[in-house]
Amino acid sequence: MRRLPPIFALLAMSLMAHVTMSGGRVSASLFALQHNDSNFMAGLAYGMYSLLPALASIHIGRWVDRAGPRRVMNTSLVVMMCGLALPAMWPNLPTVLISAMFGGFGFSSYLLAANVAVSFMPVQHSSERVGMLAWLQIGTSISAVFGPSIAGALIDHAGYRAVFAFMAVTVGIGFVLSRRIELYEGGERAKKHASVAAVLGEVASTPALLRIYLIALALSLAWDGFSFMAPVLGHERGYTASQVGIVLSTFACGTLVTRAALPWLSRRLPEWRMLSVACAVTATVFLVLPIAQSVFLHAALGFVYGLSAGVGQPNILNLIYHSMPPEKAGQGVGLRSMIGGISGLGGPWLFGIIASMLSAAPVFLLIGCVMGSASWQAHRAASATKD
Repeated sequence: MRRLPPIFALLAMSLMAHVTMSGGRVSASLFALQHNDSNFMAGLAYGMYSLLPALASIHIGRWVDRAGPRRVMNTSLVVMMCGLALPAMWPNLPTVLISAMFGGFGFSSYLLAANVAVSFMPVQHSSERVGMLAWLQIGTSISAVFGPSIAGALIDHAGYRAVFAFMAVTVGIGFVLSRRIELYEGGERAKKHASVAAVLGEVASTPALLRIYLIALALSLAWDGFSFMAPVLGHERGYTASQVGIVLSTFACGTLVTRAALPWLSRRLPEWRMLSVACAVTATVFLVLPIAQSVFLHAALGFVYGLSAGVGQPNILNLIYHSMPPEKAGQGVGLRSMIGGISGLGGPWLFGIIASMLSAAPVFLLIGCVMGSASWQAHRAASATKD
């Protein structure tokens, strides 16, 4: 049977797998809000997607280094399908939380393995890898464009059983597709791995690596902050599930536009320069969001934020590949995933508590300040690289 070209097959698989996140997170958050009327429970539901990635991403990276990307991706898709089937059969808060935990672990493992597979693909210049990583992310962006809107429409018209069943079937299609994909599995497998403490110690003692991972943390906080606070803000203002989905979809449209253009941008701008500009735009958007009083303005700002957010992960990953030897690619990406998982786990809980005690505005102001600092750090790195 004829196999699909690797990057396009990975793009399609990422689209199918990402509905676990794009549709699942908004569905879980809205389920908690509608059945418990609690911002904290909504934050818990959202944060459960990041629980296992926060705890196990470096170990997942070792698994990829040892077993290869293909086996990890196939196993991860099965885990996602099983998780989504639970609330489709028994829609209640415990099964939604368990589904979120399974979905977060499965998709994090899948995406980590897919990124490592891309890092093994041959390129003539390292900037080409940024473009390839962006192409991989186009699949998740397309899913993020349509996932929240489809989930919101299904919730409004068919209920929560239907939306979780739809997502399970979509991931199943991705699993079927995975049987036809041809992957570069890299060279010799790593047999020995440093401990988690040793990996963290190496990063902490290397200023260049530490800066990469701190900016990765800031980017994750902003992403999770917008993705979680959009439903919360929409609930405060009386938006329907479909309107919340539209806001999140316009954000995803922005990421899609940027990632489609990133192969061209990466040949003209270095990684740190793009990150500096992107963080500055993100800071501006978050500082303006609290005064956005209409769905249209909220969606427009989401689109602008999406334009800047689409720059982040491909450039961060390429900087990690520059700094890590190939046999440690999985651990390097795993650490980034762990940081993103910690952000996704702790951020929504913190944001939910602040929003419950005060309002949504302080959350947006806090994230705006963090991203302003990240822009300054990226600018310093760009200047140092130029010198």
